[in-house]
Amino acid sequence: MSLDDMPIQPPLRLPEGNAYGERVLAASRSVLETHEGHFDQSYGPDYWQKVDIFLPPVQSAAGLPLLVFAHGGSWVGGYKEWMAYMAPAVTTIPAIFVSVSYRLAPKNLYPLPFNDCCDAIRLVYERAESLGGDKSRIYVGGHSAGGHLMSLAAVRADWQRERNLPTDVIKGCLSISGVYDLQTAHLDAAEKAARSNALIDCPANETSASPIAHVSASSPPFVISVGELDFPPLKQQARAMRDQLEAAGVAVTFQDIANADHFATSEYCVSAGHPWLAEAGRFLWANHTER
Repeated sequence: MSLDDMPIQPPLRLPEGNAYGERVLAASRSVLETHEGHFDQSYGPDYWQKVDIFLPPVQSAAGLPLLVFAHGGSWVGGYKEWMAYMAPAVTTIPAIFVSVSYRLAPKNLYPLPFNDCCDAIRLVYERAESLGGDKSRIYVGGHSAGGHLMSLAAVRADWQRERNLPTDVIKGCLSISGVYDLQTAHLDAAEKAARSNALIDCPANETSASPIAHVSASSPPFVISVGELDFPPLKQQARAMRDQLEAAGVAVTFQDIANADHFATSEYCVSAGHPWLAEAGRFLWANHTER
């Protein structure tokens, strides 16, 4: 069981982040104990290289879309178990929901967490059909740091070949309060200090790790969600990422979630009637009618 051996992590820098983690884990506990699926599926030898796979309550005759989702935690914390609360709503769409854990900074710096997300996608691709999914309908998403990592996987086209995956293995990305630009060369000292993060210790990697730097006409469609009360730099980055995608001719839906801060954008995204959940259903079944 996923909850039995969760290592204790140091507190996150923001108290609000710790409180968010406690709340979503509490909401996820009953899901992990009762929802049908395959938990703690390894895609590598490290403890953190695992996914939890949640299956719809009713099997569909058609191959289902799969949403591969990464948790947040400023790249230094978080658990795949945090995201289990999303599974009942996503699997009801219907879709297969996959929650990813990845190695954490500062012990594991970029590109290791990014590589982990790519390896998790490969596992899902290889197992999709045995799960009742369609390997040509894999979507990715994440919250905060997880939104960064999965957005980067969506727009970069240099990791698939070494994993024997098609370049277009990702059909779309749903990023919630994500980070899209880690480049600091154009910032003054104060802005650089404010932009500092635990993922990268080498300025030479900043562009490589920035999704906004890899957008092209071949990038998949995006749903970019951000909170009205989110951190101002992330609101700016979300709009810049939207603009970059639109300039490249990529379809993008932008959601500015009313009255939501950085944590509420994730915590309530699968509540009944929430705009993210409605858009996720449309997005995952775009160009398909056989629900």
